Amino acid sequence: MLSNPLLVEAIETLFHPVVIHNNKKGRDAEILKRFKEPAWNNPVVRLLDAQGRDLVTRKGGIYKAPAMAGRMVQALHAAKRPVPVWLRLLSLDDKGVKLRKVSLAMY
Repeated sequence: MLSNPLLVEAIETLFHPVVIHNNKKGRDAEILKRFKEPAWNNPVVRLLDAQGRDLVTRKGGIYKAPAMAGRMVQALHAAKRPVPVWLRLLSLDDKGVKLRKVSLAMY
């Protein structure tokens, strides 16, 4: 998923990415406990607001860029923030949407 440059761009510019290790003691373990996440679990991505509340329902097993992009689009909508067209297009790939024509412009 992180090998997709558009998804990485979205993560870096539209969100504040944070990594919490699920197999370490200390602060990471405290955060796992706060969010009721089990230690040694498969990776989970949570999209939170500034108060630490989920913008979209927690969901594990998201391993493909289009599916993650779709979750990000939902989170941005929930936060009432603008969604870039390119992120919306990336999320469509997961829904099997066939685009007949796409026009892109650069300036």
